[in-house]
Amino acid sequence: MDMNGTHECDVLVIGAGPAGASTALNLLNHTDLSVILIEQSDLQKLRIGESVSASVFSVLDYLQIDRADFGLHCFTPTQGNSAFWGSDKSANRHAIFAPDRATYQINREIFDLTLLESTIQRGGTVFPRTKSKAITQLQDGRYSVGGSHPDYGQFTIICEYLVDASGRNSPIGKSLGAAVQQYDRLTGVGAFFKAKQGALEQLQLIESDEFGWWYSAALSNDMLVVTYFSDFELLSKQRLNRLAQWQVHLDSSKYMSRRVEAAKMMDENLWIRPAGSHFSSFAHLKNYLPVGDAACAFDPISSMGLGFAMTSGCQAAAIIGNTKTSQAFMHSSKVYQQDLARQFDHYLALKQQFYNKEKRWCDAPFWFKRQQLINQVA
Repeated sequence: MDMNGTHECDVLVIGAGPAGASTALNLLNHTDLSVILIEQSDLQKLRIGESVSASVFSVLDYLQIDRADFGLHCFTPTQGNSAFWGSDKSANRHAIFAPDRATYQINREIFDLTLLESTIQRGGTVFPRTKSKAITQLQDGRYSVGGSHPDYGQFTIICEYLVDASGRNSPIGKSLGAAVQQYDRLTGVGAFFKAKQGALEQLQLIESDEFGWWYSAALSNDMLVVTYFSDFELLSKQRLNRLAQWQVHLDSSKYMSRRVEAAKMMDENLWIRPAGSHFSSFAHLKNYLPVGDAACAFDPISSMGLGFAMTSGCQAAAIIGNTKTSQAFMHSSKVYQQDLARQFDHYLALKQQFYNKEKRWCDAPFWFKRQQLINQVA
């Protein structure tokens, strides 16, 4: 892999997850533009699975990827969605955001790698284990992005368009002048479990308590992810970011504790990831577009993350592919941001309705905050 010196391309995508890969694939399918993706991970990390509706297959059709390309173990139909939320009686959760739809648990490792393999096959370039460094805009409007690879050292990429697909923690938009409105500091603390024997039930389970809520889903026949979501400050105060206290809290849960009885924790190191809602205002920036969580991020309770990541990537690619002038790009970017604002406002209303269903701890800080009226974006 030759990564030394300076590389030039039409479009640089920072972040090779579903949002970045969808952007690249749409560009490669419908334009002659050259595309480079850089990804700071080595693409080998165990990923948290995600629940999606059957609508994901329509997006894959649009990207010209056959479902069969993902193999037999990427999409696992869920057998049920149980939520102990608002009472001790189980409710079917899928009716909240996606009524009457079949849902699937995705193996993110297979899914993400398949998208990237398709990107490479269609002429895209992918640089894994590469961190983006200083980003500057040149006098001619192009971007100069410094890259750093542990084996190949420092290099530079010059691009006409910059697509930010680097996720929730992305500093890129802010460094260029985008304004990010943060709505909460929801954080997930979780672990992976392996079944001691037999196959796990393909069930998504949610259970709320005074400080937040538990989520679990089978990632395969014998692997389970268990996550506790609460505000970052509450997690720290209750020491739920520490394994011992997290385990005590799990053991005290009524239903989640039963689910892990026949499973063993795979690693004693908890993972901690931001899961809050935010919205980015970026339309004043030239030749820059955020996609996925870098554009706006959703509470995991909505199950909107992956589908939105892919469709926003397709939208960004269409803007770049159809742009003839700088003025046309700025107009399309503004329309794109307005469309995101409408989607985000709709999401905020639905999220509040769902959190309002829990009346047992209305005065508890976590629930009180989420049941107040929210200022919308638009």
